[in-house]
Amino acid sequence: MLKGLATLFVFTTLMLQSTSADIINIGIYHNSKITAFNFQPAEGSYTVFTEHGKLLEIDNTTSLNLKFSNNKVSIKSNTKDYGTFKKVRFIGKGWKNSFKVKPNSSKRVKVYEDNLFVTPHNYYSYFQLINNIEIDNYVAGVVESEVGRSPPPEYFKLQAIICRTYALKNIKRHEGEGFSLCDKVHCQAYNQKPKSELIKKAAIETNNIVIVDSDIDLIVATFYSNCGGETAKSEEVWRQKLYYLRTVKDTFCLHENNAVWEKKIPKEKWTNYLINKGFPKGSLQEECGVEYFQNCREQFFEDQNVQIKFTQIRSDFRLKSAQFDVIPNGNYVTLKGKGFGHGVGLCQEGAMKMAKSGYTYGEILHFYYKNVHMINLESLSFFKADY
Repeated sequence: MLKGLATLFVFTTLMLQSTSADIINIGIYHNSKITAFNFQPAEGSYTVFTEHGKLLEIDNTTSLNLKFSNNKVSIKSNTKDYGTFKKVRFIGKGWKNSFKVKPNSSKRVKVYEDNLFVTPHNYYSYFQLINNIEIDNYVAGVVESEVGRSPPPEYFKLQAIICRTYALKNIKRHEGEGFSLCDKVHCQAYNQKPKSELIKKAAIETNNIVIVDSDIDLIVATFYSNCGGETAKSEEVWRQKLYYLRTVKDTFCLHENNAVWEKKIPKEKWTNYLINKGFPKGSLQEECGVEYFQNCREQFFEDQNVQIKFTQIRSDFRLKSAQFDVIPNGNYVTLKGKGFGHGVGLCQEGAMKMAKSGYTYGEILHFYYKNVHMINLESLSFFKADY
């Protein structure tokens, strides 16, 4: 894709970083410390640019090896050494381009769409790889990485809108590193080009659709695996109170894979943890002082004016969720929990069940995000100005 843009890419600053809704820069293999990799076109052909201009053109019959060398990029093929350069850009020539990347330290080959920017990292002795990609191609890759290929098409449309909104809301998260978002769950999981044509179709069919709040600002489009029957308010997990992230009673997810969980912890470890957090030692000597039941989603594990945030306990014990009961069981305590994830926003397993039951992506979206609006991105500036 991106036909005719090749000459525009040559050594401007990481162009189109946040000024275009059509193209986005994603840091791939983020923090993987890649020092050498093979590049090969998978579909279409590519022009290779360096700081000196056009270097060569290649198609899928040619593979190049790029290696970190004295804080520069060394480029070689099987038959030729092209030299070392400060920056390298692989720009697709046609309307449909994809490329393969295989780090020398890995057996796995990944395929990405559109363009690749390569530079030595500013501070470390490894490459910074940036996938310069049309946003619908990126969104499709995120959807497949986040939820796989099994959900129904209606759910793919919903997830595409959420992922697009989330990406644009957080588009400056890695601005200081020279790209928009990384490919890890820190931003959104993005593994490579999706294999599912249904997911590609969903991203295209929802092109430019994003979710905004009553002030016509992009919402914080959070999602997770399973809420255990009840979603959380945003301020119960994070500091910010957002009107559209409220408690929702969700019966759709109750019988799905991640609806319930259990974890056994040695009783001594559990009581020592509570004591270290300030709980009176005497109150924990009896079983009734150890057990705890949440009637609904609660924010604090508390007794005698001592409080611990359930989210803190979840983090400390690496639990699936912060929604659980504590049941003494001899020398152990059993944590019986509900759900998987932080619980704020869209419950993915509940939403998938709704999609399978015939609900539209719009109906599902408004079930989890209250009083929000879907809007075409091209109209966003108009509505903001009018507002």
